[in-house]
Amino acid sequence: MRNELGVESDDRDYAKSPLGAAELEQLFAGRDPRDFLNPKSPAYKAMGLAGKSLTPAQAIKLMAQEPNLIKRPIVVVGKEMIAGFDRDRLRAALK
Repeated sequence: MRNELGVESDDRDYAKSPLGAAELEQLFAGRDPRDFLNPKSPAYKAMGLAGKSLTPAQAIKLMAQEPNLIKRPIVVVGKEMIAGFDRDRLRAALK
């Protein structure tokens, strides 16, 4: 997608270089981190998180411990953040 639109980006593979709790708090500032949990992730299912009510702080702690819980990719363009692969939203944000 990046090549298709001709944009430059700073990439981070958070499976290889996990985000710490402080980084996640900064990334999700003003947003609910629970919206960025990936319920389709095997880790989400293995941890039995389906149907559980988590606080934002609990969600951040879990994401810091297990990066595979975070929807991928997370793309930040200006003040907009897009999580998951939504080609139309990405194209709109990157134009």
